[in-house]
Amino acid sequence: MSNLSVRMRPLIVVVATLLLISGAVPAVAAVSSAPPLPVFGAFAGAPPDVTAASWILYDETFDKVLAQHDADERRAMASTTKIMTALVALDLPSLNFPVTVSKRAADIGEAEAGLVEGEVLTMQQLLTAMLVRSGNDAAMAVAEGVAGSVEAFVDMMNAKAVALGLENTHFENPHGLDELGHYTTARDLLTMALVAMQNPLFAQLVRTQTVRLPNAPDGTIRVISTTNQLLSTYDGAIGVKTGYTNAAGHVLVAAAERDGRTLYAVVMGSTDSFADAAALLDYGFSKFGVIDVIMSGATYAQRRVSDTSDPMTAESGVEAFSSLEDPVTVETEFEGNTPVAVARIGGVAVGTSELTGEDAEHLPTLHDALGWISTYWSWLWGR
Repeated sequence: MSNLSVRMRPLIVVVATLLLISGAVPAVAAVSSAPPLPVFGAFAGAPPDVTAASWILYDETFDKVLAQHDADERRAMASTTKIMTALVALDLPSLNFPVTVSKRAADIGEAEAGLVEGEVLTMQQLLTAMLVRSGNDAAMAVAEGVAGSVEAFVDMMNAKAVALGLENTHFENPHGLDELGHYTTARDLLTMALVAMQNPLFAQLVRTQTVRLPNAPDGTIRVISTTNQLLSTYDGAIGVKTGYTNAAGHVLVAAAERDGRTLYAVVMGSTDSFADAAALLDYGFSKFGVIDVIMSGATYAQRRVSDTSDPMTAESGVEAFSSLEDPVTVETEFEGNTPVAVARIGGVAVGTSELTGEDAEHLPTLHDALGWISTYWSWLWGR
């Protein structure tokens, strides 16, 4: 063999090795995205037209505001005030102590539970009358029973608002009748309701449709019914609180459960709060949900093997919560040398799945290439 042939051997091996490695690393380089799959979802349409001046729709299950309109506008809140009244009272260690109804409480007017001056009820019975019947008289009695005076109780309400981070809320009374400086927003009302609904007693009372209070002092039987019509007309409704005054218009915090999801709709300044809330809840349940953003077994890329290509399929499926108006894109990327499908909603990654294909045993690895060099080491140096 000529000296030239011997001198060429290292070059031949280097070239061959590079070819082997370039064939081994196609695990990365030779994987390309398959033609785009159809985009999941379609335009869901705008939220429904409602009469409310401000509103917010929230999915508690996925902790997502689904839609909103002027949700931070300060407005009169009417009897939804009683959510905070209840929150302050529910901080008490016990609700079984007696409270005597004062003349001031009995004479407050507007929506009442029929309480009589001088009668004695427990704090829990007063909360029942306040949250089921929305009794202003019960709200006053709650305030006096908790703090000794309405004024001291209102201070507690405002302190609680600060503690909850309600920057656009201020209270002047425990019942919600119109008063200068008494306001909140749809977003703050939502926060109050979410906190209150964590209390089992509150959650029970705001979904109660009819309950009997102790008889009046004169023996009159008192049966009170809820002011929340959705409890009997909307499938899955679970509360929470109604309100109306001339300044506030109709106000409603509504919640409903369907298919494992819990939604809240808050409407303020409405002319038909029940219809508005129902329309928003319908929109939330029908236009948002969990979808398959990556489907197990679906082809998301192709791997080049010699003159052919093998499909690379998703090893596992990925689900994500989405609005149907948000397009879902699936792209091929790499985590190290591993090809993965990455799903994005609105440009934000929501899940990944490793891509797998048939084993390509004839593709040498770097280890194989180095092993081949070792085997032919003596040949390399002409020995």
